[in-house]
Amino acid sequence: MLFYQKLTIRAAVLTISMMKIRYLACILFFMIALPASRPAPVRADGPPRNIILFIGDGMGPNQRIAAQWLSVGQSGRLVMDALPFAGFSQTANLSGGLTDSAAGGTAIATGFRTDNGVISQTPDGQNLTTILETAQARGMSVGLVTTTQIAHATPAVFAAHVPSRRMMTGIARQELAAGVDVLLGGGEDDFLPITQQGCYGRWGNRLDGRDLIAEAQAAGYTTVCTAAELSALDPAHTAKLLGLFADAGMVRPFSPSPAEMTTAAIEVLSQNPNGFFLMVEGGQIDWAGHANDAANALGDVLGLDAAISAALAHPAVDAQTLVIVAADHETGGMGLSLSDNGGAPFAMPNGTPFWVKWSTNHHTAVDIPVTATGHCANFVRDTFPNTTLHAVMTRALDACFSVSISGQMMGIPTDSFTLTAVISPASTIQPITITWQADGFSPVTHTGTLTDSAAFQWASTGVHAVTVTAQNPGDTISATRSVIVADRVFAVYMPLILK
Repeated sequence: MLFYQKLTIRAAVLTISMMKIRYLACILFFMIALPASRPAPVRADGPPRNIILFIGDGMGPNQRIAAQWLSVGQSGRLVMDALPFAGFSQTANLSGGLTDSAAGGTAIATGFRTDNGVISQTPDGQNLTTILETAQARGMSVGLVTTTQIAHATPAVFAAHVPSRRMMTGIARQELAAGVDVLLGGGEDDFLPITQQGCYGRWGNRLDGRDLIAEAQAAGYTTVCTAAELSALDPAHTAKLLGLFADAGMVRPFSPSPAEMTTAAIEVLSQNPNGFFLMVEGGQIDWAGHANDAANALGDVLGLDAAISAALAHPAVDAQTLVIVAADHETGGMGLSLSDNGGAPFAMPNGTPFWVKWSTNHHTAVDIPVTATGHCANFVRDTFPNTTLHAVMTRALDACFSVSISGQMMGIPTDSFTLTAVISPASTIQPITITWQADGFSPVTHTGTLTDSAAFQWASTGVHAVTVTAQNPGDTISATRSVIVADRVFAVYMPLILK
């Protein structure tokens, strides 16, 4: 009798072991076969992503306020100040000191701080990858626009790598070699040899004998040197564009204007179905600050604001476009007063007087206001180092939020499976629509929340997929979660078997 009892016990143990192996195999299969809850790429057929970065060189908070007072008064707002997201950028260079345009621009363009005077390199000469180069690698078109020389420090940091900003003829050569699709600004002399004159009469700066304008034409660039020529362009037949509108920095009143150059650049760049990156610099705000020239400083801020307005009005600039307005540093220590402080007098549109006074001819360490709109603009907030602007632009090349699914993963046919979708970060641009799609159910769409739930019940056992697709004005992204519906024995005894 004892012998048969032992056999029965051993058979039971063997049966339980076989069941354990069987169920373990089932779980292993489910773990391998079932898709995890993870974000999926944005639809391949979605619209292209674009980035437009406006840099007011030397444009600090008081430059923006003074231009506002002059243009629309205390109760009005500039276009750049009406953008929905805002923060402040810290501008120190690598050593923590006052930055120049080379170091400040490098931080924005590459995400790394460096020494003053260095163009998109580390102090020991290692090249740093720029946001323009990253965009090019994605197949996007790229452009640079400025009122200074196109080989000046700020445009240079996006397409060149040299140890000194003074190497402007070398920077011009690198900008063309980099294949920048649109180059608009001053600085014709940096493209011409010392034996040659261009549109503006002065002899070139190049000692190597090269005529970079002729080389650009041979490489497929359309070249222009007047506002009329720029206006007459047919963007549909302009693959690459080089416009040089002065020997050195452009001469006021700027012709073409920053708004006209911005519009022309977008017209050419937006033909690329992969999207574009464009940097537009109000470069002579800084020069006016160094000269303590309030009238020209405010006029140039308003010129940049008009360029921003022109960009936002362009049909190619939509929710898929990130627009950022920033600066590399403040220049001049501008101070404002509604009473006479001994500075230059101005008047608001309603006649209210105000005065502008300067504290220095140099750069200052004041934090810089940054405003933004469009794709990923919600990441411009609070106070951050200037390198963060590169991170925001890099993120804007992809989806700007994620969706995850949590909830009951295993049950029986009589269970109601409640799943929750969560959108992150909490600052994600709204409105958001969330669509639930589950095996055997019609899609259900909810609007206006960062957290959403849905309940499902399946009559049959098996593996069922639940997909959540979330969409806001700039992104469409999805996640999938699999649910196991099993018989009662599986659901009840599995925890015991796995002990």
